[in-house]
Amino acid sequence: MLRKDSAMRLALVLAGCLAVATPAFAQQILKKEPERGELRKGQTVYVDDGTCPKGQIKVVTAGNNVGSGGRARQKECIKRP
Repeated sequence: MLRKDSAMRLALVLAGCLAVATPAFAQQILKKEPERGELRKGQTVYVDDGTCPKGQIKVVTAGNNVGSGGRARQKECIKRP
């Protein structure tokens, strides 16, 4: 069983780790759509290039670039997250 001061120290360390890791999970917003081949299969990015109505942002999901049987890149405008 942890002593009270050890439990508090552990809680502070975990909170610090969470605070440092959280920005790494934030989705980056790009100013232009990535070129073909720049995204990994299934990768999703937000693009604010002015093509969507005000208050919305474009979401681009990469396809698999495999010939005629492949899945094309998907694009849609959604409400800003």
